[in-house]
Amino acid sequence: MGCYHCGDKIIGKPISKEDKDFCCSGCLTVFEILSDNGLDKFYEFNAQSGIKPVSETDAKYTALDVPEIFDDFIEFQNEDLYLVTFFLPAIHCSSCIYLLENLQKLNPDILESEANFTARTLSLSIKKARKLSEVASLLESIGYKPELRRGKDNKSSYDKKLLMQLGVAGFAFGNVMLWSFPEYLGMDDMFENFRNFSAYLTLAVAIPVLLYSASGYLISAYTAIRTRQLNLDIPIAIGILILFIKSTSSILMQEGSSYMDSFTGFVFFLLIGKWFQSKTYRNMSFDNDPKAYFPLGVHRINKITKEEEVVKIESIEKDDVLKIFNEEIIPCDSELVSEKAVIDTSFITGEANLATLKKGDKIYAGSKLIGSAIQVMALSTTNRSKFASIWNKSAKTTKSIVQNRENLLSKYFLIIVGVVSTAAAITWAFVNPSRILEIVTAILVVACPCALAISFPFVYGNALRKLGKSGLYFRNSHEIQKLKSINHIVFDKTGTLTKDRIEGVNYEGEELSEDLMGQIFALTRQSTHPYSKSITRYFEDKVDHFDVISDYNEVSGKGIEAKTEDGKILRIGNAKFTNATEIFEESGSYFSVDDRIVGFFKFQSQLREGIIDEINRLQKDYKITLLSGDKATDEILFKDLEQPIAMHFNLSPTDKKNHIIRFNESGDVVAFIGDGLNDSEALEEAELGISVSEDEFRFTPKCDAIIESDKIQKFKSFFKFGFHAKRVLRICMYFSLIYNTFGITFAFLGYVTPLFAAILMPISSITIVLLSTFLIQPYKIK
Repeated sequence: MGCYHCGDKIIGKPISKEDKDFCCSGCLTVFEILSDNGLDKFYEFNAQSGIKPVSETDAKYTALDVPEIFDDFIEFQNEDLYLVTFFLPAIHCSSCIYLLENLQKLNPDILESEANFTARTLSLSIKKARKLSEVASLLESIGYKPELRRGKDNKSSYDKKLLMQLGVAGFAFGNVMLWSFPEYLGMDDMFENFRNFSAYLTLAVAIPVLLYSASGYLISAYTAIRTRQLNLDIPIAIGILILFIKSTSSILMQEGSSYMDSFTGFVFFLLIGKWFQSKTYRNMSFDNDPKAYFPLGVHRINKITKEEEVVKIESIEKDDVLKIFNEEIIPCDSELVSEKAVIDTSFITGEANLATLKKGDKIYAGSKLIGSAIQVMALSTTNRSKFASIWNKSAKTTKSIVQNRENLLSKYFLIIVGVVSTAAAITWAFVNPSRILEIVTAILVVACPCALAISFPFVYGNALRKLGKSGLYFRNSHEIQKLKSINHIVFDKTGTLTKDRIEGVNYEGEELSEDLMGQIFALTRQSTHPYSKSITRYFEDKVDHFDVISDYNEVSGKGIEAKTEDGKILRIGNAKFTNATEIFEESGSYFSVDDRIVGFFKFQSQLREGIIDEINRLQKDYKITLLSGDKATDEILFKDLEQPIAMHFNLSPTDKKNHIIRFNESGDVVAFIGDGLNDSEALEEAELGISVSEDEFRFTPKCDAIIESDKIQKFKSFFKFGFHAKRVLRICMYFSLIYNTFGITFAFLGYVTPLFAAILMPISSITIVLLSTFLIQPYKIK
């Protein structure tokens, strides 16, 4: 008795379900997955041919469970789970993405899996109870053997395999052309024995081309058919098999090499196109992506002077001591130097999870500090690509754009190709039956919508780079599409339209002692809010030292508080937060000690350079609204506008979010631009949320893009570029449609051979790349 899934002999009592017997729980689980997803007909096509999941006793990857190796390999861990990214060279089509992003159905300990088609990587969130070696074994058991080398080694490993396949196909193609030379000259009848001998030679070199060079297309098509899906490799695989079978039949019947030159050339040029696409896709991945160049910095303790200095995160070196403030994201794997810290890891895991750490504990890059400022020691340099990847994981949509578009094209395009191919076969049955296979193969190949499928990622990939160089960094290329649909732009004021550090701070109230000024300085320097930074700057030259404070807390949209060494409660914030009874009309912050108002800090906001002119330009095409948590007295800052704009003051973060919701409900497509401190709710509700970044290491993961603070006056140009990118995409799509229309027509009429069709495929892809590059990159964003 054999297992219903894998066919192995069942030893002992079988595991049974639905009158079917299985050798182990693994096979039963796979059967349940296929049944639950409507794929149970798999067994009708391939009875007992399933792959048996690797046993947990498999020792191939046990080295991954050694603590030192495990810690070095994973990206994050806590008491419940860990994150890891594997490089999987076998990823090559939408079917792969579908299977890999549903691994949690194979093993419930895999909480989440996200495949990156362009980088050939799989990011996994795994329960701590599941060994990493078992996960690696599972991946190999379903045909996706993980490469354990990382970084550049991974890419070179993939290139080497593809180049080997390309080399085999090229060697065969060249020799087949040479051996078929007498037939090209019409001399085959004079050298019949040589013709037959050379034909067998062509068959010998063609077999490795079929089994090795073309294996990727055949396996992909087989997997798609077996699971009742469609992908773009199916017509290619059919064309490959038709050419090989027809040519082999001719050789065995001693009719010459037939189409073997077309077959080997066909595979050779297909692989050239695949190599070109893979190389360009990898260049668009995080290593060269604008997201890897955030304009962010961090406070570092100078090793010589012991003073704090703000540096870009590229400057961080191993063993550097960094000062991290409330709400800041830790830029590299670090060791906690301070006595304790409260860390938010939701940026990494996606789940709201606070952890209290003690001195000496490891903190992973991407964790966010909650509460009092801490010092950490860097355990490594900062990997901006890793940061970009973490930021990208927090996107609302995790599906690959390439995958989604490929599935859409596969569903409709291949049906049309099938109908046209059938019509061609019927037509040529009356015209010249001997050419049916050649015509049908040419149609299947030339109609491959590769150029159509890659138009979107290449156009918007180039746009992503272009915008990044101009100071606007999008989460991914999908978000750039939103630029063209926005009709309502909503601005936050403080830290967005006004300068991050507000000039002209005036204090009114009781005289402050040196000790109290030091305590205020110690409190405000831990916050990155513009008001706090301005107060900190106000006291910089007035204090020689500052006391240690504890129990620091920052309440979004309200204020900050902490406890001094002698037990006093300091608060700086709005009137309600500090229990103020005398209300000032000016914008500013109240200061209280033990709920007793001591004074008031007045702020004189200053607009960033060029903001008035930029709003005047934007008003011609967009609705403009200002949302602010400050007093209405700041309305005077916008008195020079050509037309007044809608302004709302005294708003809490929730009020801002509710305004965005109302705009959405009225039918507006909203872009919200905020500083990322108190605006995370509004940024998330808007169709397009853009966070303004200064030189500090702070932004909200909930935004869709980050803009450098000195580039805000270029918003009109950014939105205009969004329309330009849309036009370029339309041009590329039109080219692809014209190519397919003419290609199918000429193939139908018999003017395109399979070999020529294979040459056209990479040329069409190259044309799309050149079009998207030359139409996007020269464009000037002024």
